[in-house]
Amino acid sequence: MTAVSRSSEDWDINDDKHSDSISSSTGLLNELTSKSRVASLRKYIDLRLIFEGFLVFSLFITLVSITHSPEESNSAKERKYGPTLPRRDVIFGNTAGLGPELDYDDPEMLRNATRMREIHRNWHSLFPPGRGYITVSENEEFNVLHPPFKMDHVFDEGDHYEGYIMAVYHQLHCLSIIMTAMGTSREEWAMLETEKLEHRAHCVEYLRQSILCSADTTLEGETGAWAKSTGWGQTHSCVDLDALTAYANEHAIWNLTERLLPDSFDPLKVPNSADNLQQ
Repeated sequence: MTAVSRSSEDWDINDDKHSDSISSSTGLLNELTSKSRVASLRKYIDLRLIFEGFLVFSLFITLVSITHSPEESNSAKERKYGPTLPRRDVIFGNTAGLGPELDYDDPEMLRNATRMREIHRNWHSLFPPGRGYITVSENEEFNVLHPPFKMDHVFDEGDHYEGYIMAVYHQLHCLSIIMTAMGTSREEWAMLETEKLEHRAHCVEYLRQSILCSADTTLEGETGAWAKSTGWGQTHSCVDLDALTAYANEHAIWNLTERLLPDSFDPLKVPNSADNLQQ
């Protein structure tokens, strides 16, 4: 009996040891499993952080490439072919806050040559002393696509100038040409030289393209019966004329305050074959 009891006791002791061993193994396994889970979680977190960081970096690179890519920087919205000047609101009217307080429109000018000359002189006050002909440097903040006009023998034999004309003054010149011709009869038109007819026809087409290019999208509404056909009384966002004049004066090729360009001067004229041969 004693031997059996001892065997039972030994069995119980061995069983307890086995249980302790199992518990110890289970605890170790749980500990290893827990550590493995923690390691896996850390690895997951690390991978996710790397992935999210990659996404953020990719998004940043994409935004930078869109902002600075040649396609975007050369888009019509971003291209600049002349100086960017401040703007201000202007209510259109006869003087319109654009230039000196003078008359630029009078129906009488279509019947009276003297009145036409007076109005035309008022228009001349809208031009800066250099008539809008300017020079630019190589470090301007806008694109200069074409070489400058080369102008020889403008005032004196042998003189030479190079520069550009600001489009706004070319447009104003064209409108001035058309305005002064409004009182011309068909008989007088028929007697004009072909070159002058072509000049006026060019001005009409040039202004058509200029208007569509600038495309003022101001919404015009009711400002009074007196303004229905004139557009007067409407507020527009305009380039500040004072800033425009200051820029033109600062970069002017010449000062025409006390002298005029000769009638034959036209830098926009396409030279004929004889002129090409002389050059």
